[in-house]
Amino acid sequence: MSLMRYLAKRVSHSIPTFIGALLFMFILVRVLPGDPARLIAGPEALEQDVQRIREQLGLDKPLYLQFVDYVTTLLRGDLGTSIKFRTPVINEIMARLPYTIVLALVAEAIAISVALPLGILSALRPNSKLSYVSSTISLLGASAPIFWVALMFIYVFSVSLRWLPSSGADSPRHIILPATTLALLLMGNLTRITRSSIIEASNSNHVLTAAAKGLRDRAILVRHVLKNAMIPIVTIMGLQIGSLLGGAIITETVYAWPGIGSLLIDAIFFRDYTLIQGIILFIVLTFIAINIIVDVVYALIDPRIRDLLWRTS
Repeated sequence: MSLMRYLAKRVSHSIPTFIGALLFMFILVRVLPGDPARLIAGPEALEQDVQRIREQLGLDKPLYLQFVDYVTTLLRGDLGTSIKFRTPVINEIMARLPYTIVLALVAEAIAISVALPLGILSALRPNSKLSYVSSTISLLGASAPIFWVALMFIYVFSVSLRWLPSSGADSPRHIILPATTLALLLMGNLTRITRSSIIEASNSNHVLTAAAKGLRDRAILVRHVLKNAMIPIVTIMGLQIGSLLGGAIITETVYAWPGIGSLLIDAIFFRDYTLIQGIILFIVLTFIAINIIVDVVYALIDPRIRDLLWRTS
């Protein structure tokens, strides 16, 4: 019952964040240069035709009335109709969502399978060559612009070596380059956090006591070091979903991957207000849900935090 109260409390605390993001998104979309009515009518259309389309879209109303209409539509569970595609926004999002989910899962799997072992081994051998490799990957992942990495991958593996396709989503081979590009973005912070967390946990008093009692190194690592080091690692893994979504927008555009990120870019170019709002709203809700999940997992890993949160909720 305490868990349910805690979840209800976290959801209620997220409502002001959601409202603020909704208002900011609505205003930001409206200040974008360009007139969607003009884009729909065409450059040679008469002004009265453009005005008629503007009235049909509700863009002739004052800004606050447009916001009221939009919120009213949202409360009915409707994200609106895309100006470009003339279809419900939710249909466009659902059609592209599986591609983004698959890309995110593959990228996360690659990042975890490389960063966690690399961070653990470099922490156990801090002055080895492996530690320098770990530091190099961390630096590259944290500093290299993702669009530059994507272009370099295309040049090397698609243009020069002709090993992998550079765009599309027609076969499993098409996901290798975009997923690896995204994974590199995640690997930097994850490797660094893993390394520092393992080193910090290894120097704690209870680990030193376990070593003094004669426990084997493997038992100490599994039972004491990893268990305590997982708290910041899980936290950064959850928070990196935001970086994953942001990086997916660029990655999907460069590799022509038909996910939500490329759909958002298309919507921005066409000034499709309703589609832009729907996609950003979906991303905001994803952020909020992930943060709540990370808090719960964080509490489940550490009993001290769990007891504290359960009592305060």
